[in-house]
Amino acid sequence: MARENKRRPSLENLIEGEDLGLEVLHPGGLDITKELAEFCHIGKDTTVLDVSSGTGESACFLAEKFGCQMTGVDVSDYMIEKARRKSEERGLTVAFKQGDAHNLPFEENTFDAVISECTTCLLDKERAISEMVKVAKSGGYVGIHDICWKEDTPESVKQKLAAIEGERPEALDGWKGLFEKAGLKGVVTVDKSYLIPGWGKEIKKKIGIVRLLKFFLKVLKKWGISGFKSVRASEQIFQSPHVGYGIIVGWKP
Repeated sequence: MARENKRRPSLENLIEGEDLGLEVLHPGGLDITKELAEFCHIGKDTTVLDVSSGTGESACFLAEKFGCQMTGVDVSDYMIEKARRKSEERGLTVAFKQGDAHNLPFEENTFDAVISECTTCLLDKERAISEMVKVAKSGGYVGIHDICWKEDTPESVKQKLAAIEGERPEALDGWKGLFEKAGLKGVVTVDKSYLIPGWGKEIKKKIGIVRLLKFFLKVLKKWGISGFKSVRASEQIFQSPHVGYGIIVGWKP
């Protein structure tokens, strides 16, 4: 099933399969990474795990900014190698390890903070959050920022995004409920939906018109007109008033 999901026409698969020259794709850039770190009380010598660490940009940023002991884990060997090179080039000692967010390759009670950025909605949410809680120390923090549905989002829109992208976001209260169900206490949510309207425009600006045109020509070549329509439908959902964004953080008793 995972391989089939990777082959289907979707905006997520297209972005993952192309080198767009972008190191940070999530809304809010490194500013929201910093804000999440502060909510998780990350500081000097704090042990931190970044789940689905991607290119390693956030992990390296946090190591430089806070002096914390960063570890990144990602299911993609390609991303892990890219992140390792980045860490070495910057003279950092960030550890990157290949692994599945649904079965984290670490002992229980290992990290002072466990974070994940704009990825949990793509996963089996309950299982992934449970794994994050498991490897966090007692008294440690678990935090994410991710896509949030607005409360009045039609079920048809949710089902359409799930069918195209495999993404199943929650409303902000829904994310809070999942954190509490996983055993986290003092769960805090922060609505960052104001970031969404400018997110797509910012990405397109950074990519540039020429590369963007090449990008969509590859869609047509790879998946045809139907694939192009799927990618476009996904883009329209993300541009709609139904999509918000939020930070969710709790601590492990």
